[in-house]
Amino acid sequence: MAPISTHPLFNKIKDYKFFLCSTSPRRLEILNQMGFNPEIKPSNFEENLSKDELSVQDYVLQTSKGKIDAVWEEMKANPAKYGSEKMLLLASDTVVTNEDKIYEKPKTESENAKVIKRLRDSDHPVEVISAVWLISCDEGFTNFKSESFTEVTEIIMDKTVTDEFIDAYCKTQEGWEVAGGFRIQGSGSLMMKGINGDYFNVVGLPNGKTFKGICKILDCTL
Repeated sequence: MAPISTHPLFNKIKDYKFFLCSTSPRRLEILNQMGFNPEIKPSNFEENLSKDELSVQDYVLQTSKGKIDAVWEEMKANPAKYGSEKMLLLASDTVVTNEDKIYEKPKTESENAKVIKRLRDSDHPVEVISAVWLISCDEGFTNFKSESFTEVTEIIMDKTVTDEFIDAYCKTQEGWEVAGGFRIQGSGSLMMKGINGDYFNVVGLPNGKTFKGICKILDCTL
């Protein structure tokens, strides 16, 4: 993906210090491919919201908001370091959901295999849902603005994939760092027939909506 460097957004964003509130290499890679070069600023948000009390959409929205709020409050507490520049912050959360159950990163090989087999066998849609929060401000944390949105991509699982293949895949540990336990840009794609929606959303960040969201919060015509 070649960045559209002549778009007016790239001239405007030069005035801002752009922070990605995540350590995800996939989100950073997607932003880099779009033409952005954010600084990594990890969030200390615990990501322990109740999955039983919130809808999936609310869960990812509140989790991504928790991530960005934690960074924002840390920055406001250190005006000597962060108060002298215009800033743009981005945080995101991604989950896989099926039959109203939320699947995040598996913790063990057996859990990984169990989840993938359940998704393969389900007659209900398997969806990847991401939420993105953006915050912008001027010097001294003034002119605060925020934007948020969600994106949904449906994954069509290949029901002919065998248990043995899934078990072998999980031994590679490729999917241990991604929601749902399988990576679309790796061997995990061999367990999928296709998708409906934004491919980059499955990777970790919906690029189209993210670009539009940054344009909106910085008052830049798309």
